[in-house]
Amino acid sequence: MNALQSLVPPRFRPAAKRAFFAGQRIVNLPLTALHKLVLTPAHLLVRRSRTHRKLEIGPGEERITGFETLNVIPASKVDFLWDAAKRLPFRDGTFDVVYASHILEHIPWYRTEEVLAEWVRIVAPEGRLEIWVPDGLKICKAFVDAEERHSPDYEQDGWYRFNDEKDPCRWASGRIFSYGDGVGTLGHPNWHLAVFSYRYLEQALKRAGCRNVERLQRSQVRGHDHGWINLGIAGIK
Repeated sequence: MNALQSLVPPRFRPAAKRAFFAGQRIVNLPLTALHKLVLTPAHLLVRRSRTHRKLEIGPGEERITGFETLNVIPASKVDFLWDAAKRLPFRDGTFDVVYASHILEHIPWYRTEEVLAEWVRIVAPEGRLEIWVPDGLKICKAFVDAEERHSPDYEQDGWYRFNDEKDPCRWASGRIFSYGDGVGTLGHPNWHLAVFSYRYLEQALKRAGCRNVERLQRSQVRGHDHGWINLGIAGIK
C-alpha cells in the first residue's frame, strides 16, 4: 500500500466491485468522495511545510498561477474540497495571500463578519486578503433609476435569464439573488445570500483584523473580470 492509498479508510479499500485502485490509479470513486477521502487530505499533508503560499477560495474556470484552490464543489482544479463558510483546515497564518472572487455573497449575510474573521485567521502576518463581490449599491441604483426615471442603463448588463421582457424588477432580482441552479433548488450553493457596499465591507474587514483597507481597481482583478458589477476590497493583516 502506498502513501496515497493509506489515506483511504479501511472500509473503503479495494474489495470486490468496490475497488478504488487499479495499480497506482484510482478508479470507480465518485469525484466528491475522491476529494474528501483522498485528494484533500493528501494535499493538506504534502503542502503543510511549504512557505509563501497563496490560496484562492472558489476558483474560476482557470487556475490563477501560483495559487492553491479551495471550493465546495469538486473539480479537477480544486485542491481542497471544503466549505468556505466553515472553519478552514489550515493553521493560523498559512497564506501570504487569500483571494476570493464572488464567493462571499453565497454565504448568509448574518455570517459575513464571522467568515471574514476565519479567512483573516489563515492569512500570514503582513499578508493580504483580497475580495471581490457584486456591488449591491450599483445594482440598487440601477434598479431605482430604471423604475423611477426609466433609465435604460441596466439593459446593457445582459443578465436576462428568465426575463425576456427585460423587466427591471426581475433583472434586479436576478442580479441580487442569482439563478441558483436554474430550476429553483433551495439550498443550492449558487444562490446569493448577501448584498454588499464598500462602506460595510470596509467596516467588516477592519473588525475581522485587517488594516490598510483599500478599494481595489479593475486592473487588480486576478481571475475572471465580472465587469461593471465588480466591487473589490483588500486589507493587510
